[in-house]
Amino acid sequence: MTIRNPTGFSRRSLTAFNRRSFLKAGAATTALQMIDQSKLGASNKSVLPCPPTLSSLASDPITHLFRDLYSAPATQNEWGYLKATKSVSGMTAISFPPYACCGVPQTAFSPGYLATCEIFLNGRMLMGYPPPATQVTYTWYPHRIVRETLADGLEFTTHTFMPSRLRAAAQSIVVRNPGSGSRTITLGFDLRAGVTKKTDAWFVNSPAEIDNRITAMLSRGCLSFESQHSRAVSVQGLLPKPNRVEDLRMLALDFSLGPGESREVHYVNAIAEDTAAALASYDHLQANFAAIQDQNEEVVAGLLRSAFTPGNSEFSGHLPQLITQDESLWKLYHAGFTNLLFARRSSPDSVYGNTYLTLGGRVLPSLSFPWDTSLTSLSLALLDPDALRRLIELWLLEDMHAHLATDYVSGHAIGPWYAVNDMAILRCAENYLRVTGDFAWLQKPIGEKKCLEHLTAHALYWKTLDKQGRGLADYGQMDNLLEVISTYVHEVAGMNAGNVSSMRFVAALLDRAGDSMRAGQLRSEARDLANRINQLLYVPGKGYWKARQPDGSFNEVRHCYDLLAVLDNMFEDLSDRQKKEMSHFFWSELHGAAWMQSLSSSDVDATWNIRPDHSSIGAYPAWPPMTAKGLYKIDPSKNVTSWVKQLARAGNQGPFGQAHFIETIFPREKGGAYKSPDDAPYLNDWSCLSGGSFVDLVINSIFGADLTLYDGIKLTSRVTDFDAGAKLTNLNYQGQNHTVSREGAHRV
Repeated sequence: MTIRNPTGFSRRSLTAFNRRSFLKAGAATTALQMIDQSKLGASNKSVLPCPPTLSSLASDPITHLFRDLYSAPATQNEWGYLKATKSVSGMTAISFPPYACCGVPQTAFSPGYLATCEIFLNGRMLMGYPPPATQVTYTWYPHRIVRETLADGLEFTTHTFMPSRLRAAAQSIVVRNPGSGSRTITLGFDLRAGVTKKTDAWFVNSPAEIDNRITAMLSRGCLSFESQHSRAVSVQGLLPKPNRVEDLRMLALDFSLGPGESREVHYVNAIAEDTAAALASYDHLQANFAAIQDQNEEVVAGLLRSAFTPGNSEFSGHLPQLITQDESLWKLYHAGFTNLLFARRSSPDSVYGNTYLTLGGRVLPSLSFPWDTSLTSLSLALLDPDALRRLIELWLLEDMHAHLATDYVSGHAIGPWYAVNDMAILRCAENYLRVTGDFAWLQKPIGEKKCLEHLTAHALYWKTLDKQGRGLADYGQMDNLLEVISTYVHEVAGMNAGNVSSMRFVAALLDRAGDSMRAGQLRSEARDLANRINQLLYVPGKGYWKARQPDGSFNEVRHCYDLLAVLDNMFEDLSDRQKKEMSHFFWSELHGAAWMQSLSSSDVDATWNIRPDHSSIGAYPAWPPMTAKGLYKIDPSKNVTSWVKQLARAGNQGPFGQAHFIETIFPREKGGAYKSPDDAPYLNDWSCLSGGSFVDLVINSIFGADLTLYDGIKLTSRVTDFDAGAKLTNLNYQGQNHTVSREGAHRV
């Protein structure tokens, strides 16, 4: 039996239906059938979808003019992604590593990313018509992007998706005449490709070739774009078939529309190694467009269910289901999940199997960074522990003291060095072990050493960076650290604090392995290092930290990273006075009503670089949840919760972006902190893996479930501030599923 719509709504109604009304109405009947509401207490409020549905995870409809600075959404399948352009139909950065289409050509005065499927109406680019033609409304769903605009009295609606497990992009384009008279029009579809295949390591952008050979195949309604420097072909075309080809790459379609009449056009872009394969894929997609569109919905809806179901066939683990009536708690958890979903790749071209990308939408289409991965490593350890373990093992083999990420096309490390790598790798390993209890893994040979030996070496690597012999690691320059803060260099508190927790983690592993003497030594060294950080780098009375330079001078840096990293990695080494001062620093200099600043506006470096992930105008998506995690330890829970509830609204724009602005810089979007555009000088991508840190926040700070290495689940619950009846069901802890509520953690 074919399920045409797993949400229960028609595609047209999904576009128009208000998602908040959907949530409040409790329309996800499949979720309600799974929950015995009588056990949640007497209430007229509805339990929110559990597992989530395609509609419940959708963004709010977001409308922008072409002139606005905003981040147009992206969509993905198991093998790649693409980015919508600032138009109703255009797409760019179509990346299926090692294949790329509409990337960045390396040519003089390069235009940057190419775009394809831009519409011309009666010989004029659609975006060239006066407003409202330059205004587009976007709605992101986990399986597609819906766009709408009005131009020259005609309504345009597009559904853009990437068919499951195919190197292809597809789009339904509906043109409607809402007027009382008939219209005869010509639609031109401007097609480009720059298609190429790059089999060595990818890095910053999707590549493109400027001189594809273009062949018109009007009998099939398509154009073939063939690479002249690699084995790659893009076949793009329309059904109904166009009437003619204009200017080499413009497909023109003539038709008439009566009053209230609509016409649907199907666009397909099929990519393959040769023309025959690309044409075969194109013909199949056009001949079965509706069925494939429905199948894509089924696949993604099934993926949502699998992600929250023990023993599923798609992931090596599962996330716990959240049962709640509180919209902000639901949104924090599930918007964070969409970041994990968007980052997932199950590509046949990945040399290390299923994996998770760091950024999604435009740049870095094949890279996994230890840093970003570590910030959501609890969630990944629950959802897909095998994929997380493979990444850790790869990082143990590759020289991550010289690189920042690994590339799934080549399997090798790439780029310059990130200072956080040792701590990040150990944090990933710790969460993998906490969740799975796979302690036998520590004795697994990885290269020439056992896993535990590798982890121990990473915990102690900081000593080789103590270049001045002062007992602190020197972590180098801006490109090794936060990239956009010129004063946050060399001996910094946050990175050194990571060494404190890393040594304590490895000490716990050595204790279990029977090496208590060495474990005691590591604990002693961790305590001494924490004391040096406090004595040498803390600014008394201020709540922030300073960076020591090679010449012995100091830069005071009012950045959130030291705040959140110190609270996370050496909380027990802080005095009560420090905790109060750090709290005051956050609430007085970093806090925003809907988000936060990474760098205080009072910092002397605030004018150096305004890239919002780390600057004074916004924050990277993991910084708010990581900061909240620390604040919950030092501040009244209700104070922190009132702020955290506002953070949830940023998820109304779809997955959390690589950065969001504080509201004093950009007004809120649909009630939440405005997502950063990728335009210069902001340069932040549409989605980031570390947005999954919000999932971690819900589990280990709001529900307060501490999955210890050896001592069970310890609970410090704060969930009553959201929903006293909320529960996490099927939380896996070392092979046993548990239900977690304010009353405790109990085996299922």
